[in-house]
Amino acid sequence: MSSRRTARKNAFLALYQGDVTGRPMDETLERWRSYRGELDEHALVLVHGVEREREALDERLGEVAVGWPVHRMSAVDRTILRLALYEMLHVEDVPAEVAVGEAMELAKGFSSDEAPQFVGGVLRGAKEAWLDGETERHDRRVEHG
Repeated sequence: MSSRRTARKNAFLALYQGDVTGRPMDETLERWRSYRGELDEHALVLVHGVEREREALDERLGEVAVGWPVHRMSAVDRTILRLALYEMLHVEDVPAEVAVGEAMELAKGFSSDEAPQFVGGVLRGAKEAWLDGETERHDRRVEHG
């Protein structure tokens, strides 16, 4: 059984592949299986959850990442943010700060030098806006630039 970190990384890679190719996730996962074997259960839960909630996740990300519409973000950053926000909002046994830290680690490994700070800022803004008791959706915004 793989660790959650490995499952998260594999979920990120599968989601990223689906995002950049535009292929349906079922096809992306089939290609994954043919080259790398089966994703573990936790990775599949993350992949299917992010895909199911993608529109809502993008809407929420757009609310806190001022000046950076989701479609203008790099595919890597966008995928990391979707995955982490999904964990923060929908995976009960993952504390928000763990999701933020893991997302920053993915950004360090797969994105630009500035990405960990951007990813962390957006996710902390999301945490403050929706998980720390705030009721106004637009109270916390993070600008990048």
